[in-house]
Amino acid sequence: MALSHGDAVDADRELMVLGACNAGSALLQGMPVGAGFSATSANAGAGAVSKKSGVIALVAVAVVLMSALPSLALLPRPVLAVAVINALWHALSPKPLLSVWRMKRDRMLVVGAVLTVLLLGVLDGMLASIGLSVLAALQRFSQPVLHELGELGDSRNYVDLHTQPEATARSGLLILRPEEPLFFASAERVAAEVMNRVKGRSGLSAVVLSLEESADLDSTAVECLLELKHSLAGLGMDLFLARAKTSVRELLNRWDPEGLGKADAMFWSVADAVQFVTESKTYYHLR
Repeated sequence: MALSHGDAVDADRELMVLGACNAGSALLQGMPVGAGFSATSANAGAGAVSKKSGVIALVAVAVVLMSALPSLALLPRPVLAVAVINALWHALSPKPLLSVWRMKRDRMLVVGAVLTVLLLGVLDGMLASIGLSVLAALQRFSQPVLHELGELGDSRNYVDLHTQPEATARSGLLILRPEEPLFFASAERVAAEVMNRVKGRSGLSAVVLSLEESADLDSTAVECLLELKHSLAGLGMDLFLARAKTSVRELLNRWDPEGLGKADAMFWSVADAVQFVTESKTYYHLR
């Protein structure tokens, strides 16, 4: 409804209002207060164009309660159901579901959400759908894709070697980018995959790990990075981090100030990391 009228929704403000209404309802021994699309849709369908409609609705409800309360108690539930269905009927459309289906994304989640709402009701169905969404996200993030990067010509842009055949890998360097954030469910898999690729290559002297997808790191991710650094050091290699965001830099600087937290271990771009490694006297033979 906000989009159809060009408005913006402030979730914090809405929740504060609902909380205040529920507090007042509790003090007056009233029923729980909630916001529903059916009421909003009925209001808009009646021609409401301003907030004054809420005041008018309040007065109308108060008058009805004071004058017709005994009759309302005898009102059959099917009548209320017809009113709700009539208010929502024009808004029912399969287009959003079909659009998601054509995108080939979240198909099982859509089916699960529809079934849980039909079987458990709106509230329990929504809670179950949220749980399914969280599980789907964890499942996707726990199986991260690791791309190897190469330089696209002389552009200093490092892109996926598999999708950009013009890109070339840097000799002696393995540059990898996880496509999902590093956190407790994915960090160990990423570290293990890095070691698998390192053991399958010869002539490597350093690994550059691009963390552009990780806005922050949890303790498990940090520990996995430190273990990866230690494992690579045992093979005579160093680990460098590229595209590390400010929050990641501050965290690693506090946790491992003499290792991954050093200024010459983290870089704003992959190109800067590669340039440092290739120009360093320690890696002079990579030129």
